[in-house]
Amino acid sequence: MSTDRPFDTVVFDIDGTLLDSNYHHALAWSRAFEHVLDRHVPVAAVHRRIGMGGDRLVAAVAGDDVEERHGDDVRDRWEKEYDRIIDETRLFEGARRLLAAIGSAGLEVVLASSSIPKHAKHALELLHADEHADAWTTSEDAEESKPDPDLLDEALARVEGARAVMVGDAVWDVEAAARRGIPTIGLRGGGYSGAELLDAGAVVVYDDPADLLEHLEEALRAAAG
Repeated sequence: MSTDRPFDTVVFDIDGTLLDSNYHHALAWSRAFEHVLDRHVPVAAVHRRIGMGGDRLVAAVAGDDVEERHGDDVRDRWEKEYDRIIDETRLFEGARRLLAAIGSAGLEVVLASSSIPKHAKHALELLHADEHADAWTTSEDAEESKPDPDLLDEALARVEGARAVMVGDAVWDVEAAARRGIPTIGLRGGGYSGAELLDAGAVVVYDDPADLLEHLEEALRAAAG
């Protein structure tokens, strides 16, 4: 694989990109809303906001008034609900092999998780991050959550990356990267369609890490423009 690239770093989102967890998160949020508000919030409605920061999600799903009066309670309950099912999450096929291939191509690998630290730790252990990644982040490493690009800025700073490509599953990943002029390779594993990701600005879309790995040279060429 050619290493003559206009970028030196590949930044990976984790949930929905490398870890099959988006629907677990959506279910946990739905249960949290019902517990706190005593009314059902459909999982599908929550799913469309998975990928943005939890500090933004409550208002995006249920409105500013719910955020103001119950936001912290909903987030606290979501954490408890997700803790109950986190062990049911699994890596997508090819996730670790994809990270290894990127590293072997001479590119820095950064895992830009916006999860709270204990949830990120679970994913990092599954990914063997000590072996396959050069750096990683959690929600505590950024002042503003996605779609703000703070987390992406921190991810690049950790490896002194000058130019990057993003790999993500959500329109929020694409939007955050676009704010820094960074191209995004989209993956459909988190539940967003290829059309949605392309409409948001992704340069190319694949099914999952295994599919991206199979077409890695093609994908990197597309990201290089």
